Amino acid sequence: MKNKKAILPIAIIGIAIAGTTLWSTGVVKAQFGNNNETMAQELASKLDIDESKVSEAMEQIRIDHQEKRQAQISTNLDKAVTDGVITAEQKQKILDKHLQMKQERGQKRQEMQQWEEENGIDMSKLREYGIGNGQGKLHRGQR
Repeated sequence: MKNKKAILPIAIIGIAIAGTTLWSTGVVKAQFGNNNETMAQELASKLDIDESKVSEAMEQIRIDHQEKRQAQISTNLDKAVTDGVITAEQKQKILDKHLQMKQERGQKRQEMQQWEEENGIDMSKLREYGIGNGQGKLHRGQR
C-alpha cells in the first residue's frame, strides 16, 4: 500500500518537471503556436502602447510564472520528503539537475545565436517560411 501512495507524488513531480522543461524549451509553445513576439506586436498595436513596454511586461509575467512553478516543484518535493518517498538529499539532487538542464538550454540558445551571427543568418527573416521551432526561430533569446 505504501508503494501506491509513493507513485502519486513521484508522478506529480515528474509531470511538473517535464512540463516546466517542455515549456521553457518552447516545445509546448510550438505545439500550440504561441508566438510571444507577434503577440507583443499585436497587443502594442491594439492598445497603442510602445511594443517594448508590452514585451517587457510579457517577459516579467513569464519570469513570475517560472518562479511560481519552481516554488510549486519545491513544495511538492518537500511533501515527497515528508511522506518518505525521497530523502532531502534526493530532493536537492532533483532541484540541482533541474537547474543544470535549464542552464544547458540557455547555453544551447547562446550557441545557436552565435552560430547564426557567424554565418550571417537572420532567422527572424525565415519566420514566414516556418523555419525554426514553431515560433519561426531556432531559439527564443532573440527579440
